[in-house]
Amino acid sequence: MTKAGQRLMATQDYGWSQIATRAGLAWPEAVPWAMQRATQAGFAAWEPFLKTPADAKRIGQQTVDHGLAMPSVFVAGVLFNADQGAATSARIVELVAEAVRFGCERVTIYPEPKQGGVKSDGELSLQAQNLNRLAEALSGVSLLYHPEEPEMADGAHEYHHVLIHTDPELVRLCLDPDAIWRGAALSERLKLDLVRQYADRTDAIHLRQSVNGVWAEVIGAGDMPLSDLAALTKPFNPHLIVEHAYEAGTAQTLDPVAAHRQSIAFVRAIFDIGRGNP
Repeated sequence: MTKAGQRLMATQDYGWSQIATRAGLAWPEAVPWAMQRATQAGFAAWEPFLKTPADAKRIGQQTVDHGLAMPSVFVAGVLFNADQGAATSARIVELVAEAVRFGCERVTIYPEPKQGGVKSDGELSLQAQNLNRLAEALSGVSLLYHPEEPEMADGAHEYHHVLIHTDPELVRLCLDPDAIWRGAALSERLKLDLVRQYADRTDAIHLRQSVNGVWAEVIGAGDMPLSDLAALTKPFNPHLIVEHAYEAGTAQTLDPVAAHRQSIAFVRAIFDIGRGNP
């Protein structure tokens, strides 16, 4: 359990699922194995991707068993359709009720894209309404919108629509700078413009790095100068979540514990995080 608003260095479980698969382990059965290595690397918190209340109960207990906090969780679902939006919202409210028993204070949501097409203006309006309603229903747990690459298409149409048409007091923002950068055709200037426009809504950042357009196994110097991102968001003191990820061409030469230790050290330095605030 964490104190309300306490800022902990967290790790996202997506990259660990890839590491476990590489080691020949099944996921999510390997979650305890991954959590043990995350604590060895120096993380104080774990951000899981949850689908059901049963997931929240199981993973919440595993964080307790491994001495990790679970101040945030990641969820996804369809929100641009009335029936599916209602079902998504009801499911998330139910799983969050379980997650708060393990210290959850923030829910980061990715509204799923429309398969085989682009969301219409009407569908985007419904999605924004559903985000507002969901945030109200969570009562005391913050809702953070998490855009990815598809939301940057057509001049970042969906990204802007959601953030313009949701209540900034209800729907906050979890930035994924790498996804924004890729969606902005690898333009660092455009990425920073998109971050700057909504920086005051930024409550969390998912962090990874690319080198020559390919995800790196360590967050460090690379395609994106993270110092600019840190300067833009520093006044808003966002929570930081290290999200290693691996794709074709990603070097995998380091033990994952050592790789994450290096990332933690770099992020601490760039975002000026003292030792007293893990």
